[in-house]
Amino acid sequence: MSILGHGVDLVDVAEVEQLLLLSDDFLDRSFTERERDILTEIAASPERIAARFAAKEAVLKALQTGFSNGLSFLDIEVFNHPSGAPYVILHGPTRQLSDSLGVSRWLISLSHDGGKAIASVVAT
Repeated sequence: MSILGHGVDLVDVAEVEQLLLLSDDFLDRSFTERERDILTEIAASPERIAARFAAKEAVLKALQTGFSNGLSFLDIEVFNHPSGAPYVILHGPTRQLSDSLGVSRWLISLSHDGGKAIASVVAT
């Protein structure tokens, strides 16, 4: 297994809390309908939302790109296996870029503490 990219992102939980309070469309712009349903179902805390938001940023960093080429947060979904381990599913242009780089597996770790949420993502 060779590493093709690594991305890390750190998010201030208070900023996400503000976005949740002040922006009517933050969740719609950042998370797919399926993700939003799950976040609602589990009554996700701002910390958990921030960690998933950080994961999306970290995926783009691992792909060594930003929002160029039509990439979108909605092309990146973050879920949890029954064991609790997080995983990502890519769609659209983000999936196409990942495939073109030869990514066959994503390793992801999420954490939050002290008002910060962090995600580390490795593309292999």
